[in-house]
Amino acid sequence: MDYKIMERSMRLHASKEELEDALLQDIKFIISEDIIKFGKAKLLLSGGSTPSGLYRKLSSTQLDWSKVIVGLVDERFVENSSDYSNEKLVKTCFLINEAKNATFIPMIFSADNEALNLLRTNESYAVFSDSSVIILGMGEDGHTASLFPNDSDSNKAMDSEQNIFFTNSPSNPTRRITCTPKLLLSSKNIFLMLTGENKKEVLFSAAKNKLPISHFIGSITEIYYSK
Repeated sequence: MDYKIMERSMRLHASKEELEDALLQDIKFIISEDIIKFGKAKLLLSGGSTPSGLYRKLSSTQLDWSKVIVGLVDERFVENSSDYSNEKLVKTCFLINEAKNATFIPMIFSADNEALNLLRTNESYAVFSDSSVIILGMGEDGHTASLFPNDSDSNKAMDSEQNIFFTNSPSNPTRRITCTPKLLLSSKNIFLMLTGENKKEVLFSAAKNKLPISHFIGSITEIYYSK
């Protein structure tokens, strides 16, 4: 995808709050439609501080949350009670209020046994094939999910036929577990949430620099951006 094509898929918002409100309405519409058509909807969420405001707003949205299955795009390989845990973030910010009735599928079952955890999560996350919506973010190094540049395990994950893979982050905690492109790219809608001029420039140069986010650019439904 070249610069001009990417610009056409990018929705520019005057503020992060405006971005959140627009993305909220799109997610609500898609979830409602999938519940009507299929009797359920599937939602994969990213961690981090950027989407936390969106998740709080989404938690109060009137939907039949009992028919929504929620999972994580990626996770730090730590106990679910850790402050580093994406699961803890999602349960605190999102799985409350109206959304408390959603079904949540964790990525961490056994934080002291990688092999067992990988087996179980690969099996349980098969349900997220053909998800309704995936929310992606991007770091200033061009990583998305837990797929990092200059990481051999991330490179292996890019071509893996598994749903889930272990990778390594340059920041602590280093060990990560992530959905692979195989699973992520099966989603019906991939939304990228992006804030800040620096990240926009990284995104626009991602293909040239062969950054992990470049593997998804051609499949992203919409980029939601604010400064």
